[in-house]
Amino acid sequence: MEPIKKLESMPAYDDCTYCGGRVTERLVTKACWWGDQLIALIEDVPAGVCEQCGERYYKANVLQRTEELLSSRDAFSSVAIPVTSFRE
Repeated sequence: MEPIKKLESMPAYDDCTYCGGRVTERLVTKACWWGDQLIALIEDVPAGVCEQCGERYYKANVLQRTEELLSSRDAFSSVAIPVTSFRE
C-alpha cells in the first residue's frame, strides 16, 4: 500500500475567517505583547496573511518557536525607542 501523498495544489491556509479573503504565506514582523506592554519584535516570522484585511494566521510550530525565542532573551538585540503620549 502506497503512503498518502500531500497534494501540491493544496493551499497551506484556509480562506480568512473574518472576511473570506485569500490567505498567503509571507514573512512578517511579529509584535509580542505582555498585557499592554510591547516586550519584543521578532522578524522574518512565517505567517498566513489575508490579502484583503491583513489578518494573520500562525501555524503551531511557528508559535512554539516564538515562545522558545522569547524565553531565550540572548537571541535579542536591544534598541531604545522614544515614547510619548498623544494626549494634550
